[in-house]
Amino acid sequence: MKLTRDNFGELLTPIHKKVFFESYDEVPEQYSKVFAIDKMSKKEETFPHMGAFGLWGSNTEGNTINEDQMSQGDTVTFTASRFDKGYDVTWELVQDDLYNVMKGIGKGGSAKALGRGLRATIETQAANVLNNGFSNTGYDGVALFSNSHPLADSSSLGDNLTTGALSDASLKNGLILMRDQRDEANVRIMAMSKKLIVPPELEYTAKATVSSNGPAGELSNDTNTVPRLDICVLDYLSSSTAWYLQASNFDNLMFMWREKAFFDSEKIQKTVDYFMYGYTRFAQGYVDFRGLVGSTGE
Repeated sequence: MKLTRDNFGELLTPIHKKVFFESYDEVPEQYSKVFAIDKMSKKEETFPHMGAFGLWGSNTEGNTINEDQMSQGDTVTFTASRFDKGYDVTWELVQDDLYNVMKGIGKGGSAKALGRGLRATIETQAANVLNNGFSNTGYDGVALFSNSHPLADSSSLGDNLTTGALSDASLKNGLILMRDQRDEANVRIMAMSKKLIVPPELEYTAKATVSSNGPAGELSNDTNTVPRLDICVLDYLSSSTAWYLQASNFDNLMFMWREKAFFDSEKIQKTVDYFMYGYTRFAQGYVDFRGLVGSTGE
């Protein structure tokens, strides 16, 4: 089909769309390695927490069953946010093709930049759940990583905050803290760490700590007793010292799509030019502090 002023938007949009999604997919996703991915059926999705019954009570033959009540806990709310961006493609650019417009690149690499920008936006928003996890106010009134999480059916407090720079000793302390996590009735839940999440600055420290034959940083004949954790490096973590542990058998970090990204175009009113754009809506956060342990690295 010959390119004309009337159909150039129709012909160019699929080309730019292809470049957009190819640029989005050119490097593997990182956030999906630590976030559970789900869909939203409406703008807001809620996750109510329930209390816990605690340990069973002993009883005697012929007696009535022990009865208990479960409290209602806090509610987590996810609210979808909108993200979008676009750029103009003029008829003159198409005619002169100074910027490889016909190849879907656009002025300044527009289509490629848009796709890469979306990937960076998603990774940044997801990483910020951890970046802000030591200072945010969460669903239970304290930060994601805290030693004072209130429990619905106990006067005790939940704890998923450890300390220290990443090392053999501090990692073991974090692993022990994970194993001691409790439900709403202060009963151990047998959380077991499977992932060690670190920024790029700690990638090789993490690998040495987990994979060395002996304890990392020590001159001894002792065996390295740290379990073989899956090391997840997230490039958009803002702290160069913070590190995190995650268990795989609990729902905690979640990324929820309301509308997956799409690419489209529209004619600019009273011109022969077109506007190319991308649009998406999603939410990210955590539904529970359990199965997570974090340290600022200090």
